[in-house]
Amino acid sequence: MKAHAFGYLVAMVILLVTGAGCRKKSTPDPQSSTGQGSATIKLTQNGQVVTEFNTTKTSGLGGDTYSVIISSPDDKHTLTLDIIGQSTGTYPFTPDPQTLTIGKANFLYQSYALPEVYAGTVGILEPTSGEVVVSTATKTRCSGSFTGRGKNAKDGKSYLLEGTFDTPVLN
Repeated sequence: MKAHAFGYLVAMVILLVTGAGCRKKSTPDPQSSTGQGSATIKLTQNGQVVTEFNTTKTSGLGGDTYSVIISSPDDKHTLTLDIIGQSTGTYPFTPDPQTLTIGKANFLYQSYALPEVYAGTVGILEPTSGEVVVSTATKTRCSGSFTGRGKNAKDGKSYLLEGTFDTPVLN
């Protein structure tokens, strides 16, 4: 009986070792959440450039959605993009006061280049139309482009906001 039990034990060890070698390893996300991001933003009003910049000040939060924050190098302009979904594709902007739902996006652009909402405050632009096109959507990276029209909260003038982004994402 002892020889039989020993043979059984050897067979089990061989099966376990062979099975472990054949198990598929999960591969990590090929794009790292570390590293620098980049973005470009161009704001125009009636075809005239109001502000335009390139920056490496980008960050993203993930989960079931993406929240991308882009700041100008001098911190005078900030864009927050909220994308409700986490896959590549086109996400149309939802204008206020509509509810942001799956497959939609929204933005808030704050800039000292826009008329102040109240004296001493930053100008605000919210979307009335446009979209975000997400070209990379992983747990650790999000990239794409956006084009949106919006009205300034103070003067009601319409502006065009365009740009690109590539940012690491934290979950």
